[in-house]
Amino acid sequence: MRVELISVMIAAALTFGSTCVTEPKASFQQQLTSSERKGERKNDPPGEPSEFDRLRIEGFDAVYNLDYKTARERFLQMTKLAPDHPAGYLYLANNLWLETLYLSRRLTTSVYTGGSFYSQDANEDKVDQKRDHEFSDLIKQAVAVSKARLLQNPKDVDALYYEASALGIRAAYGSSVKRGFSRGIGDANDSVKIQREVIKLDPNYVDAYLSIGLYEYVIDSLPFGWRLLARFAGLKGSKSKGIEHLELVVSRGKYGADDSRVVLLGIYSKEDKRERALEIISNLTTHYPRNYIFGLERASMLYRNGQSDEGARSFAELLKDDRVTAQVADLMNYQWGEALSRKQEYETAIARFKEVQRWPKSNAGLVSLAHLRMGEALDALGKRDEAMAEYQMVLKRENVFDSHKLATQYVKKPYVPSKS
Repeated sequence: MRVELISVMIAAALTFGSTCVTEPKASFQQQLTSSERKGERKNDPPGEPSEFDRLRIEGFDAVYNLDYKTARERFLQMTKLAPDHPAGYLYLANNLWLETLYLSRRLTTSVYTGGSFYSQDANEDKVDQKRDHEFSDLIKQAVAVSKARLLQNPKDVDALYYEASALGIRAAYGSSVKRGFSRGIGDANDSVKIQREVIKLDPNYVDAYLSIGLYEYVIDSLPFGWRLLARFAGLKGSKSKGIEHLELVVSRGKYGADDSRVVLLGIYSKEDKRERALEIISNLTTHYPRNYIFGLERASMLYRNGQSDEGARSFAELLKDDRVTAQVADLMNYQWGEALSRKQEYETAIARFKEVQRWPKSNAGLVSLAHLRMGEALDALGKRDEAMAEYQMVLKRENVFDSHKLATQYVKKPYVPSKS
């Protein structure tokens, strides 16, 4: 079976937006070890969060608002407060992974919904070795602490949940950062098996349905032939059941509701359920106004929904944000250019792609893709010589996904826009 098909599940799991790992239900706080209880104030009023919970909540809020530095500080404090608790290590790994995607401009749904991302000319992408080793060590620590708890109690659902989450994040990291899909399949399968065990032990552990629901959906989304092979391999799924599980987490999940919303955003976009997708992204944008990635997703979705004027206003407003112009002007202009190209507004799209090329802090990979998309737009306008110059520029730069393959193809034969 082609690994890219299964890997959609891995890459999609937490990369639609800027999600956090879901935290288990409140009963975990009733099972704190002595070291964890050091974080609790003896005279806390009823309902008042412990120091451990406070750090977790503040860390999650920081991640959702793209403040990875603050999130790291809070999660690191969690590991010092409770070194025998897996949460801090797991959240540090999750934070590092999402920050890596943010820096590499891979924290948007459009990266994973096309075929280019899954095109490979090597086993894996080159990565920052220091970050990679740090991520690997944090996952190992989270798994080790979880297993230590399971040695004491094999039916500890919280420990099982954390172990499954660690494997799931490792799968997502490998697929989205390295584009190394083979190992991710094994980790993803193991993660879902453990989450199913969590549900068997405690049917009310609703957050565990996040991974299970996504798995169900993706397996049933495979082309017929691959779906048959998946069944022979013991992999079964149901789109409807998967969506039902994810909506259950939205309505009843303890901490996973927003994570599930982010995953459903990608699914409903793929299923062309635009109104529900727009409802979800608007909800997330309202709740996390500092997360301009959510704002970007909403602006792009408005274009797809035929609300081009509102989409243009949203992009324009985002580009007035000082944080955007200082940190991700390249991503905003690129996404706006793609939205315009889909509407066949090629002249204005070209202007956006030029902004990506001009901005001094633009991500190198995004600049290459901007040259490619600009070449396509020029071809669509019948400006063949100018388009050829853009394709030649792509071929002089480092290959990004399948950029060299497409540029070579367009050099031989002009790009022709889809009629759809």
